[in-house]
Amino acid sequence: MKLKAIALLASTLMLPASYAFSSSDAVAENPVEAALKAEGALVTLPVEAAKDGFAPEFVDAARANFNNFHWQMGGDHALYYHKSMNEFMPTAIASPNEMYKPLVKAINPELSKLTVNKQAKGELTMDEYLADPAFRTQGFMLIHEGKIVYEAYPGMKPTDRHVWASAAKTTVGLIVAQLVEEGKVDPSKPMTAYVPELKNTVWDDVTVLDVLNHTTGFDNEETLESVLNPDSPVVRFFASAFGSPRFSTGKLESWADVAKDTEKKADEPAGTRFSYASMNTIVLTKMIENLEGTTFSQVFEDRVWGKMTARQPALFNQTPDGMAIAVGLMLTTVEDMARYGMLYTPSWEAAATEPVVSQAVIDRILTSGDPKTHTNTTKQKSSVSAAGEASVSQSYQFDFIFEDGAMAKSGNLGQYIYVDPNRDFVGVVFSTNPYHSGYGEFKAPTFMRQAAKLLADK
Repeated sequence: MKLKAIALLASTLMLPASYAFSSSDAVAENPVEAALKAEGALVTLPVEAAKDGFAPEFVDAARANFNNFHWQMGGDHALYYHKSMNEFMPTAIASPNEMYKPLVKAINPELSKLTVNKQAKGELTMDEYLADPAFRTQGFMLIHEGKIVYEAYPGMKPTDRHVWASAAKTTVGLIVAQLVEEGKVDPSKPMTAYVPELKNTVWDDVTVLDVLNHTTGFDNEETLESVLNPDSPVVRFFASAFGSPRFSTGKLESWADVAKDTEKKADEPAGTRFSYASMNTIVLTKMIENLEGTTFSQVFEDRVWGKMTARQPALFNQTPDGMAIAVGLMLTTVEDMARYGMLYTPSWEAAATEPVVSQAVIDRILTSGDPKTHTNTTKQKSSVSAAGEASVSQSYQFDFIFEDGAMAKSGNLGQYIYVDPNRDFVGVVFSTNPYHSGYGEFKAPTFMRQAAKLLADK
């Protein structure tokens, strides 16, 4: 099997004997190798299969094999999970405004001719890239000045919902930025000033801004090593969110249990390095609930989605204790994701009944990151690979702040939202693009930046 770099490394990593998956005298099997043996973990179906109904036998197998790690393999079953995650976990609903307003289409044929160089296939136009089965794109949309200028649905119907993955973290960052502007949150205060449930733990020693910008210095960074360790803080957190037991004990934990057990890195003081961790986002979600006195999904409806003239509700899967998993388990249509991005642009009126994202909030997001914490990080390198240019900082849960004022957030298996307020431009993409078996290269953000510049800078 031909593997991408991440899986090649995984295939050479053997876990310590204490992490064995069976009896103590068994040799530990690499978890990725084991996971890929499960039915539905590999890619055998084209993404367009998701446009049609799946056979009952397929759905039964997807349900029987459902867990976070199986989903992250990005295989056939992931196509079903991405459109139907609300069937697998408790789900909260954030309703849109009662007034629906369709977006105007002004398709620009020039955009289809934009090109990118691919490692395996050389130069491809945007049309060719989106249609190529190697890149597993399901839905793609570009918005300029409030109008749809390009759209493609290779692997979903326009009315289908899809998981945002970590692109959903921006919803938390946005609401915190609003609370800061309203004087309800001081980003320089300790995190536990707003989440007292975590007092007398390491969370006392980090600020809200540290948590927003993933600079806590905690030993919970999402890396290949931590993901492959079935008892790492990262895997423990995702197990708690999905209601799965801890690997080493077989006992169920809450996300708060895992948060309280978090430890500091010995060589990384808070505020010094971008160390991405989804745990940060759920702690911020709890802060929002504490301050607003209601659930995150209700806050999001009241502050954001309920003001949008969206086609459908936004869905948030929930932890066993009822917390919205805004770290990544949010589902909407492609067009509604684009509408959300439009809230940050001058053309917000095409997507909402009133302003949602003020200029002060945008300025705060753009200026609250420290470039020194971002330089030479894995995320910065990924911005070069995916978007063709290096980002300069991260801020308020956006992974990528670019020098020209554009901001973006990626999500696992090929999700991405790109917002360029200065150019009045938004790009979004949904995919089921795994990191193994020859898949994983992702260039949709490059087309987004090219299109924004072509349309606004000419």
